[in-house]
Amino acid sequence: MNRTDDISNLFSRFGASADSYHEFESQVDYKEKQPAPPAETPVSHPEIPPKSTVEMAPVVADDEAVEVGQSVSQLEHEPVSLERLDPAPAVEPSSVSAASGVRDSLGIQQASVPAAIVEVEDKAVIADASLKAAHPIEEQPWPVATPSQLRNLLAEVVQARQAHAQALADESLHHAAARGRPVTCKAHIVAMVSLKGGVGKTTLGAGLASSLRLEKGRVFALDLDPQNALHYHLGVEQGVPGIGSLSSELLTWSDRLQHGFDDALLLPYGVLSEDERHALAVEMSEDPHWLARQLDRMHLGEGDVVIIDTATGATPSLDQALDVADEVIVVTTADAASFNTLDIMERLLAASHARAAYSNCSYVVNQFDASREFSRDMLEVLKRRLGEQLIAVVVKDNALGEALAYGRNPLSVPESSAAREDLVQLAEKLQARFETSRAQGVEAQ
Repeated sequence: MNRTDDISNLFSRFGASADSYHEFESQVDYKEKQPAPPAETPVSHPEIPPKSTVEMAPVVADDEAVEVGQSVSQLEHEPVSLERLDPAPAVEPSSVSAASGVRDSLGIQQASVPAAIVEVEDKAVIADASLKAAHPIEEQPWPVATPSQLRNLLAEVVQARQAHAQALADESLHHAAARGRPVTCKAHIVAMVSLKGGVGKTTLGAGLASSLRLEKGRVFALDLDPQNALHYHLGVEQGVPGIGSLSSELLTWSDRLQHGFDDALLLPYGVLSEDERHALAVEMSEDPHWLARQLDRMHLGEGDVVIIDTATGATPSLDQALDVADEVIVVTTADAASFNTLDIMERLLAASHARAAYSNCSYVVNQFDASREFSRDMLEVLKRRLGEQLIAVVVKDNALGEALAYGRNPLSVPESSAAREDLVQLAEKLQARFETSRAQGVEAQ
């Protein structure tokens, strides 16, 4: 049946003919029959077995065929009957296995994945990686420690370090106490101390080392001040091994003695490295009788005198000197700054076990300028404050500084010097004390 027959039948149904039919051109393209699209071949992956398909019976119309010439009215009155389709029987797994076996026996291979599909999958993976790179997933940040937590951690570390240091100090004190204090030194020991710098303590110590003599005795000058300045005043060259030189640790103190002015024997502090200075400070701090042991090894006699120049202030060297000294001389000046340190010095000297019970404490006012009224007033204040403990006043004399500049002994200059006279008088007072104490010791025996 074509389109012309359809039009004739339609006109004849209404009692007309197709001769009066006029066809207008239309853009609609009437296709006689649309071709059915080709069935897609199912793609099965090697790892996934293909699904078994069950063929459905086609829907079959009645056996009577409809002729092309039949009219529309005839089609309306002739019902079309469809046969009832029976449900397809379920395919058992055993049948599928059997079919697979037959396929294997016939050599039929499963369809492989096309290369185009693999390429598409690779591109998808690359696109996914690019997307992740463009929009990275933000990682959860680690918890940040707060300042209070850091302070607590640092406090724990500091406490642990302090506890360890305290344990080491207690152990050192225990060992030192177990060794005990050496026998009291037979020599007379003078400690030159001061809490204020620039008062002329080292100058007075060098002057006493040159002028103080006992019968059949020697004078030793021991420098415990890291400034290492005592050797300048006694005419000893610089750079000789000192008390803390580890390079000469095999040498005893007696082997390190240097000859100075007026036959004074000097044991300098020495030019020490930071490690040597630290090691010396640790020895002094851990052993309260360190200096007493060193002097005991020198085998000093009753006629010997040791002048110790200590560092300014409350230092380990001051503690060591107070432990062995039988005469402590506090050097001060007639000014307000030195006066303000007197209370602190008195507390240090009065501390328990600070110095031997038999030791004397005396004060010397140095660099006194009698031409200034204020200096005279301050001297009067010091006399009232110190009383009999003030044993000497040494006037200010430029001759001492000039002798140091030229490397000469300040006590051997031929010119008259007021400071030289004051130093000699101080040495005589100390000599008298030592002679008296030695005589009392002989009588006690």
